[in-house]
Amino acid sequence: MKIQIVIILLFFCSTSIVLAQATYWIDESTDFTGNGCENTDLNNVTSSLKSRLDSDGWTGTRWANRNAWPEDFIEQNNGGIDHRAGDSQTLAVYAGHGNRGLIQFGFRRGGRCTVSFPTNTRLGTQGGDEAAYVMWLTSCTVHLDALARHFAQQVRQVFGYHNSPTIKDNQPNNFYKETDSLSNERAWIEEMEDRPGWFTGDNSPICLTFGADSNECDRTSSNARLRDRRLLSDASPSHTRYCYTMYDNGDSGC
Repeated sequence: MKIQIVIILLFFCSTSIVLAQATYWIDESTDFTGNGCENTDLNNVTSSLKSRLDSDGWTGTRWANRNAWPEDFIEQNNGGIDHRAGDSQTLAVYAGHGNRGLIQFGFRRGGRCTVSFPTNTRLGTQGGDEAAYVMWLTSCTVHLDALARHFAQQVRQVFGYHNSPTIKDNQPNNFYKETDSLSNERAWIEEMEDRPGWFTGDNSPICLTFGADSNECDRTSSNARLRDRRLLSDASPSHTRYCYTMYDNGDSGC
């Protein structure tokens, strides 16, 4: 009987952990015309990613255009709702426009179009404290000159671009699919470098990894895989080291 009880307890514990980890929040802005946040309209790049995550047993929500809000990525203590949105899930994704240490939404809310780092954001800490991986499908948000603006976030990895990229509709989905055999870092820079065909070498993708020390930083870079659900747990309470890998095709558009 004791053995049966232990097995049951382990089963429920294991199940709850998996469900808690494999979660996502996606916001996407494609409409930037006449909504108070003028910019060039964009293609939809996260619908197929959401479908793939759902089919793999992840749970989460995707919000687009007028339902994608700047406050979703603003720290609760700064007047945002990240504790119920971007920082309430393991994987946080925003697709839209951006700049160095900044993301731009398509619809103005509360007089705001943009979210700046680190002024507004504390993903992976404070209110919410769930995000472990962040994907910025935006221009220049993870530019080398802006890396320090991401240090207030307590996450394992940040995926973004050092330049203004062209992102194909299914590229984020393809990146995620590749992480069943490749590390997140390797899959990101290999999948995201090319536009619109293979071996064009136009984008400058960058994967920024954090750790409590250099060993943890290296271990996460080498081993974290989203689809394989390796290292999906929350990041260390504090990190003092960072490392990054990128393909540098220039910073055009930043």
